[in-house]
Amino acid sequence: MTSLHIKSFGPIVDSTKIELTPLIVLIGRQSAGKSTFMKVLCFCRWLEKKIMVSTDDMIDLFTHDNRFIKELKQFHRLNDEYFTQETELLYDGDNLTIEYKGENGNVKIVRKKSFAENRFNTKLSYIPAERNLISAIQNVDQTYKATERDVLFNFIYEWDEAKSPYTSEHPFRLSATGGFSYVNKSGADVLLREDGTETPAFYASSGMQSVMPLDVMVNYITERVGKNASLSMRERNEISNTDNGHSHRRLEYQSAQLFIEEPEQNLYPESQKLVVMSLVRSLKKALENGSEQSMIVVTTHSPYVMSVVNVLLAAAIIEEKKLKQDIISKEYIIPSKNISGYFIDEKGTFQNIMDNDIPMLSGNDLDGVSDWVDESISMLNKILFA
Repeated sequence: MTSLHIKSFGPIVDSTKIELTPLIVLIGRQSAGKSTFMKVLCFCRWLEKKIMVSTDDMIDLFTHDNRFIKELKQFHRLNDEYFTQETELLYDGDNLTIEYKGENGNVKIVRKKSFAENRFNTKLSYIPAERNLISAIQNVDQTYKATERDVLFNFIYEWDEAKSPYTSEHPFRLSATGGFSYVNKSGADVLLREDGTETPAFYASSGMQSVMPLDVMVNYITERVGKNASLSMRERNEISNTDNGHSHRRLEYQSAQLFIEEPEQNLYPESQKLVVMSLVRSLKKALENGSEQSMIVVTTHSPYVMSVVNVLLAAAIIEEKKLKQDIISKEYIIPSKNISGYFIDEKGTFQNIMDNDIPMLSGNDLDGVSDWVDESISMLNKILFA
């Protein structure tokens, strides 16, 4: 089981050892450390992929000159305040381990014994909360000029690749309510209604501007599992000539890794439900098509997101007990052990919110407002109808 343990890093005091399941839900107040954890995890997964796929010795490049920390800071917009003398990042991956300690220094990267035989290629994407800039700013690829490659620049770059297959001949149906499909019309982002009406994404609602890049990117990334990886001819030849029968594991994507900030952003509750179910459906396809574990990590403030995950979790338990149910389609059901969730409290520590007795992810720390509403309404009604 792969894992990540973070201590004294930004708002995170202690994440505890988080085992990486295919679906991870992170909840907590704003600035609690949800995205911080996900950014570190994404960077470690990306670095592991880079080392596994490369035909060169990439480890030496990242274990010298503070390059690991420099690139982590640059890509995910982290400053020096995140690091202290007590900082620890301990990543135990599929085929290597990454260990970093302190506020300034070099990382230790160690290949596992079976690295040469078990290394593989995976498709990653970090989908930030700023994703609606794709539509909200016309010609965003020309407008956004980062001096250095960061997470937003990278997402804009990836978007150009991800949207290319979804032409007028092959529109992509979006998961949110309203019956919209996405069409890449000569490079322009267009939303297509069922009646054939076209709306440039720039003029769409904020909800559609948020869900469009999320849906399209998730579908594209997960659909790549089992297909040829994006490699140069030189890289493909070098891998084929040196892998002794294992080359297909690097020449084809064996899994997908998605890191998503607030999938519920700007969406009506019904659309939140549809988005979550679409995410799980895509994840299930990736798990079935790949030889390695695919993963989706989401941060959320929405009790609706949590509730939908719990519905799918309950359906999974029923399937595992071989009981009959026709409420949730099998296309949305993944094994219950593939789902985990954590709450980050005000002290910066992680708490496992999986209640194994029920089982379900506890949303008590997320939806305390409902208790306040019920209690307040009850007391106010007593006054009103006294």
